[in-house]
Amino acid sequence: MFGSSTKCKWVSFLVLVFLFAFSGGAVVEDGPLVNGDFETPPSGGFSTDARFSDGPAAIPGWKTNGTVEVVESGQKQGGMILIVPQGAHAVRLGNDAEISQELTVEKGALYSVTFSAARTCAQLESLNVSVPPASQAIDLQTLYSVQGWDSYAWAFQAEEEDARVVFRNPGMEDDPTCGPIIDDIAIKKLFVPEKPKDNAVLNGDFEEGPWMFRNESLGVLLPTNLDEETSSLPGWIVESNRAVRFIDSNHYTVPGGKRAIELLSGKEGIISQMVETKPNKPY
Repeated sequence: MFGSSTKCKWVSFLVLVFLFAFSGGAVVEDGPLVNGDFETPPSGGFSTDARFSDGPAAIPGWKTNGTVEVVESGQKQGGMILIVPQGAHAVRLGNDAEISQELTVEKGALYSVTFSAARTCAQLESLNVSVPPASQAIDLQTLYSVQGWDSYAWAFQAEEEDARVVFRNPGMEDDPTCGPIIDDIAIKKLFVPEKPKDNAVLNGDFEEGPWMFRNESLGVLLPTNLDEETSSLPGWIVESNRAVRFIDSNHYTVPGGKRAIELLSGKEGIISQMVETKPNKPY
């Protein structure tokens, strides 16, 4: 009788564990988002005029709102060849258009989203990146690479387990074919490193930072961010409106470790950190 009761308890426990495990989706792992490179073809296949309006999954893995176009490497617009950051395909957002993807994240954790973006016209272009309620407008006007596109990182703290990452073109251009091109979207859960002994600076070696693709030869730009709690570079804030670039030892000569920071605008590039000190102690 005792054995039967114990067996029933174990069965009930296993059922509860099973239900708990499948009650929600798996927490997103570090790396590219589902179809983050936009190389998975739509249901009708790729075409030279793959434009989508509001739809739940016209682009696999993504929801669209407004006019969103899948563009192809080498595709021409007037006398200009469109820049696709990586691979053969990317998406272009029309006026006030957006793409979004649902994610399951760890509540309270800090995440950084990495993505590549390119301008299509000479007008001032920007891109709004958000995981509601957090959001930031990324200025795409200044180009820092010779490839015609740059990679960026933006961080957020997960307020709930269910999150929705959104990329929106806030512009209303006279030319509806203008709009930012987006590609290579990835995510990484960030950790705040432990403060080293005899060093008041946190993450002073810059080893903890946003996701970087192995072929990211020109690094990842870190936009202005004055909130230390939600920084793609844990422990640091980016004060300047000039670019700061997160680089690796695979493509740069890094003084130590695998990561470093490049201040692209000389003395106008500023990162800073508040450190804890003790009175009357020399530093």
